[in-house]
Amino acid sequence: MYLEIVMKVVGGLGLFLYGMDNMSSGMQKIAGKRLKKILTVLTTNRFLAVAVGMFVTMLVQSSSVSTVMAIGFVNASLLTLQQALGLILGANIGTTITGWILVLNIGKYGLPMAGAAAIFHMFSKSEKWKTRALTVMGLGLIFFGLELMSNGLKPIRSMPEFVSLFSLFNADSYFGALKAAIVGALITAIVQSSSATLGITITLAAQGLINYPTAVALVLGENVGTTITAFLASLSANSNAKRAAYAHSIINIVGVCWAISIFPYYLEFLDFLVNPTSNLTLGIATAHTMFNVINVILFTPFIGQLAKFLCKIVKDDGVDIEKKVTQLDKLMLKTPSVVIEQSRQEVLNMHTEIEDMLKILTDFFDTNKQRFLSEDKLKKLQVIEERMDLYQKEITDINYLVLTSEINDEMKDDTRKNIEICDEYETISDYGVRIGKVLNKFADSEIKLTENERIRLKVLNKGIVEIYELINQGYINKDKTKFVIANEKANEVLKEFRKGRDIHLQNVSKLGISVSQSIGYMDMLNYYRRLRDHMVNIIELYLLDK
Repeated sequence: MYLEIVMKVVGGLGLFLYGMDNMSSGMQKIAGKRLKKILTVLTTNRFLAVAVGMFVTMLVQSSSVSTVMAIGFVNASLLTLQQALGLILGANIGTTITGWILVLNIGKYGLPMAGAAAIFHMFSKSEKWKTRALTVMGLGLIFFGLELMSNGLKPIRSMPEFVSLFSLFNADSYFGALKAAIVGALITAIVQSSSATLGITITLAAQGLINYPTAVALVLGENVGTTITAFLASLSANSNAKRAAYAHSIINIVGVCWAISIFPYYLEFLDFLVNPTSNLTLGIATAHTMFNVINVILFTPFIGQLAKFLCKIVKDDGVDIEKKVTQLDKLMLKTPSVVIEQSRQEVLNMHTEIEDMLKILTDFFDTNKQRFLSEDKLKKLQVIEERMDLYQKEITDINYLVLTSEINDEMKDDTRKNIEICDEYETISDYGVRIGKVLNKFADSEIKLTENERIRLKVLNKGIVEIYELINQGYINKDKTKFVIANEKANEVLKEFRKGRDIHLQNVSKLGISVSQSIGYMDMLNYYRRLRDHMVNIIELYLLDK
């Protein structure tokens, strides 16, 4: 009998957790790019931040995901500490949706729901419908797992030794309520899922193994235990991210302290809202939600003061050894869709910097009076190129990790494109610097380009700039027509390159051009050819895309 109980409870818990994971990942995929757009509306308005935190957590079905995501955004400087605190407060309310899902109490329909969704998932060809089926399957497994746990625990009600064991955690006094809250916190910290411990609590209460006040006390403690995930995630983060993680713990610990200190009155307040004897699950879900709602109401006016307090107890980091150029962070991997969208923004930032590089070269060739590239201009080109190296490393490092996660085909395609384009941009910046070095070398050696050479290079430079702008427009709008036009322009640039090369080789001896000038000019022609080739690689990435 004991073995049967253990097998059913462990099996039910496993299915419950697996269902939660599937539903959470499915919801994240459905939310997709909306998550990044939702987060962009965050302002210094604390109430808006709370609302966004609540909505995002309801979407991803996990307060751990949204709080770790908030810490990752702080670590990447996408959010300020105060914005993150508002997001965390909202997440505490959003996570209570799990309890209301369990209120439905449709455990007997969980297995057929999961089975039907699994069959639909297997035979569906649409990635969108596969994701939806996965989400429904997760929901079905949650209910089925809860039903298994409930059936597995039924025999325990008639076993005196287990009844006496559970009686030790009876919230019939302040100390009893505190003890139950501590147990709830410890179990949640071990499982690292407040949804799982909430499901266990509801199952124990439904089987009569614990009473309603004890269930409420356990739920209060679970709010503290769930903060362990964010705390662990912040260990390798910067000082601001650590502050956000500590805030999550402080908010919930202080909240549990006030709730336990007035525990009998809190139960009376809950009785006024819902009768737990008629619907125990509804009563527990209400207790979970009201605690977090009241806690958020109490803390929201003091977000600024809490941020100042955290800044005092957690000192700022020292100077970073390696300065980051992107707002990407590994803690954001909990939400791959956000990483992909932010990576797109970082690729656009790379484009802007290379645009500045091309502008420096354009200014040189556009002047009627010939002047040479100064050391200052060359240094600017080199600074941009060094930043491109950092961009490329930071974007590819995190996007390769995204590819190892469970994402749909569209997201995989976007991730690969982000990686390949940032690689091409980094190489383009290398050739931009090489052109600058040749021009600077000409200045040092007092070598002047012939008028024909300057015009040819000006035409090539103008063509490269036009291709580059078309690629950017196509990338932003995912517009293939821009890439088609860019490809036609690339063919024209190739013709100009060949024309410039052939004319130079024909006239090099006639015009008495020095070897140094000839080699430098041919190098620049070849560098522009390379710029064109790497831009064509980006064009083909989209034109060959089915």
